[in-house]
Amino acid sequence: MNIIQLPNYISDKANTEFNYGVSLINAPDFWKQSINGKGVVVAVIDSGCQIEHEELKENIIDVFNFTDDDNGNLKNVTDYTGHGTHVSGIIAARNQKHIIGVAPRAKLLIVKSIGQNRSSSYDALIKSLEFAINWTGENGEKVDVINLSLGGRSDNKRLREVINDALKKNIFIVAASGNYGDGVDSTNEILYPGFYKEVIQVSAVNERLEPTSFSNSNCNIDFLGPGESIVSTYIENSYNTLSGTSMAAPHISGAICLLINLFKENGRTVSQETIYDYLKSQSTILEGYSKNTQGNGVVKL
Repeated sequence: MNIIQLPNYISDKANTEFNYGVSLINAPDFWKQSINGKGVVVAVIDSGCQIEHEELKENIIDVFNFTDDDNGNLKNVTDYTGHGTHVSGIIAARNQKHIIGVAPRAKLLIVKSIGQNRSSSYDALIKSLEFAINWTGENGEKVDVINLSLGGRSDNKRLREVINDALKKNIFIVAASGNYGDGVDSTNEILYPGFYKEVIQVSAVNERLEPTSFSNSNCNIDFLGPGESIVSTYIENSYNTLSGTSMAAPHISGAICLLINLFKENGRTVSQETIYDYLKSQSTILEGYSKNTQGNGVVKL
């Protein structure tokens, strides 16, 4: 099936006070050291974003549209589903009104690849990735992290090649594992590009540190991130609480922003290996769950 889709996600009763995921991964301790994602750019390839949202507008550095929505206007990234706006907030909401974003000073490159029908093509995803990989900001900024809270069930040679192109430029690729879990951790539920070993594939855990029943399990899971009942930004300048691996992945993207910021401040080498090893060293293995369910465990910086 050569279709890229947003994994089915669950809308809960809105609780707009606080995203517990921010504390679960220990982001506030980094903020106290003025490590907040400053100088890091994340490309959010998703359903667009409400770019005028009060918690996001100051952090959006550029936008581009690869869908047919709004007559294919290249600079119109209107989010008709709320998904991309929610994901963006988890990564880099400014936290002016509510504590939502993991890296509140990171910059967001909004790349709309999913239209209002909630699906797209591999071709659109590949073009979106190529755009993010080669994008340069007005002041010479480049993308450091790409968040993909989406995927398709078919392997694709060109998609893998583009992922490898990103890695060669030291761009981190973080992807949701998918929400098609069958509750049996010995089986593989696969969504691409998350399943590629080169990609940091994230499944979801709840506030009680229990892997969620909806999360895909497979042999290439890398980490667990908060993904159940997550409050974040939403369309119409609002807030909403959603559940899904789509919410777990941006927590890890935000964590990587903090680590890039930290490493640069301390003069340490920023590479795929150094950042990944740090994430592993700061992750907690959950007893009673297999590697297919949790990979290297719950990220707790």
